[in-house]
Amino acid sequence: MPVSAETKTGAIPSREQIADQYKWKLEDLYPSKDAWEADFKKAYMLIEKAKTYAGKLATSPQVLYECLESRTELSIITHNLYQYAYLNQDLDNRVSQFQEMTNRAMQLMSQVAAAFSFIEPELLEIEESKLLEMANNFPKTDVYDFYIKELIRSRQHIRSKEVEELLAQSLMVTKAPSSIFTMLDDADLKYPSIRDEQGNEVTLTKQRYAKFLESSDPRVRKDAHMAFYSVYKEHLNTLSASLSSSVNKDIFYTKARLFEDCLSGSLFGNNIPVSVYHSLLDTAESDLNGLHKYVAVRKRVLKLDNIFSWDMICPLFPDRNYEVSYDDAVKEVLEAVQPLGTEYVNNMRHAFENRWVDVYETEGKGSGAYNWGNYSAHPFVLMNYNGTIDNMFTLAHEMGHAMHSHLSSKALPYEKSQYSIFVAEVASTLNEGLLLQHLLKKTKDTRDRLYLLNRQIDNTVGTFFNQILYARFELKIHQEVEKGGALSPDTMTAWWRELLEKYFGPHLTMDDYTPLKWSRIPHFYNAYYVYQYATSYAASQAILEKVIAGEENIIERYLELLSSGGKDYPIELLKICGVDMSTPDPVQATIKLFNEQVEELDKLA
Repeated sequence: MPVSAETKTGAIPSREQIADQYKWKLEDLYPSKDAWEADFKKAYMLIEKAKTYAGKLATSPQVLYECLESRTELSIITHNLYQYAYLNQDLDNRVSQFQEMTNRAMQLMSQVAAAFSFIEPELLEIEESKLLEMANNFPKTDVYDFYIKELIRSRQHIRSKEVEELLAQSLMVTKAPSSIFTMLDDADLKYPSIRDEQGNEVTLTKQRYAKFLESSDPRVRKDAHMAFYSVYKEHLNTLSASLSSSVNKDIFYTKARLFEDCLSGSLFGNNIPVSVYHSLLDTAESDLNGLHKYVAVRKRVLKLDNIFSWDMICPLFPDRNYEVSYDDAVKEVLEAVQPLGTEYVNNMRHAFENRWVDVYETEGKGSGAYNWGNYSAHPFVLMNYNGTIDNMFTLAHEMGHAMHSHLSSKALPYEKSQYSIFVAEVASTLNEGLLLQHLLKKTKDTRDRLYLLNRQIDNTVGTFFNQILYARFELKIHQEVEKGGALSPDTMTAWWRELLEKYFGPHLTMDDYTPLKWSRIPHFYNAYYVYQYATSYAASQAILEKVIAGEENIIERYLELLSSGGKDYPIELLKICGVDMSTPDPVQATIKLFNEQVEELDKLA
C-alpha cells in the first residue's frame, strides 16, 4: 500500500510503497521508452546532418547560423536522453536497464561532441572582424552573440580539428573515475547496522547516518560515525585510485587545452580570475578564531569532556529539534519565500503540485539531494526527505536552484540559459536564509531563537568554511600531481587531518576515521567545483541583507539575476544586485557576521 512518509527504522521502503504524488513525473520528459528511442534515432540523423556543414561555415552567415542551430537542437535532445536515463537510474541504481540507457546516452554525447568538433577550429580560422560581422547578420543576433564573444576569448585554447575531435572522443574514457566512484558509493557499498536511541537495530544508509549525527545521544552519534566510515576504510585503496585518476584526467585536459595549471583551466570558462580563488582561501584562513571559538562553545553547551567531529552537527538544544513532515515543510518554504513576490511563489507552488520533486529515500535510490534543470520540460529535484528540520532547509535550497533553472529557461534561448555554479548557489542559499528569517519571526521563545541562531551558524560552517577547507584540499592534490608527485590514501588522509586541525582548532579531538572524509566527496570528481559554494554563500548573504533591509528595487534586480542564466560572466551578473566578488568584501562580511553570531550564542547559551 502506498505510503507518504519515510520509514524511520527497519527496511528501506520500495518504490512501489511511495504514493505517486511524492514521485517524479518523468513522463513530462518522455512519455515512454519508445519516445526516448525515437529521439535517439533523431539524434543520429542530426549527427549525419552535421557533416554537411563542415568546411562551409565561412561561406555565409546563414550557413553558420543553421549549423549552430542544428547543434543546439541536437544538444537539447542529447541532454534530454541522458537526463531521462540517469534520473531513472538514480531512482534505483540496481536496475541494469537504466544503467545501459545511461551508458548509451553517454556514448551518444561523445559522438555528438565529435560530430560538431569542427565548428570552433573552423570559426577561428576566420578573421575576428569578419566573424563578428557574420554574427551581426544572423537571423537572430541575440542568441549566439555571447558564444561568439567567448569563442574569440578562448582562441588560444582551442586546438586543431583533429585534436578537437580526439578530445571529444575521449569523453567516455575520462568519465570513468566519476562513474566508478558513483557505482561504488551508491550501489555497491553496504553499511552495517547500529542500535538507535531506543535500542532498535537499524541498517545505516547515507540519509540515516546524517540523521543519527543529529541525535542527542553521544553513543548513537559515535556508533553511526564509526560504522559508516569503517566501510570507506575497507575500500580506501579503490577510492584513492579513483580520485587520483580523476586528478590525472584534469591534468590531461589542462595540458591539452594549453592552460598553465588545472586551477586556471577550470576558472577560465567563467572568466573568474585565479586571484578570486586564492583570495577566498587566504581571507577565510586569516580569521578562523570564530570557528575555533564555536567548537569550544559546542563543547561547553553539550557538556562534553572531549568534542569529536560527530558532535559538530547535533543540535545544541535538542528539545527544540522538532521533526517536520514533508507536507509541512512545503508549506513553510512557500511562506518563507513570500518576500520574493507573487510570480516566484506561484512558480514554486506549481512545481510542488506537479511532481517536480522526488521526495523519499527508497531502495537503490541515489543519495543526497540535487536539482537538475531541463530546458524542454522543467527542473527535476531529488530529495531523500527524512523528516528533519535540516531536510526542510535542504528542500528550500534545492527549490532555489529549481526556480533559477525555470526562470532562466523561460527568459532565454538555450545557449544562454545554462548558468554557472558560481551564481547558482546564490539562489539556493538565499532561500535558506529566507526560511531562517521566516522561522525567527514566528517564534517568541528564547530557546527557539537560540536553536535557529545555532542552525544559521551551522549552515555557515557547512556551506562556507567546510567548502573552503575542501577547496584548499582540492588545490593541494592537484598541485601535488602537477609538480610530479603522486597521491596515496596515507598522504591524502594526512593532509585532511592537517586541514581539520587548522580550521577547527585545538578544542576538536581527532579520531582515526574523520580524516578519511576526502574519500567520499563526489564533488572532487568535478575539478574546482566546491569553492563556488563559499563564494555564492557570501554573495547570497549580501543580497539577503538587502532584501531584509527593503533596498529599493532589490526584488526586481534579484529576479533579473535569476532570469539571466549564463548570458554574461558570473561576476558581472552578481553586480546586478550590487555584489562584487572580485573584492574580498563579501567574504570578510560573511566571516564578521559569523563571528558576531558565535559571540551572541556564547553569551545567551
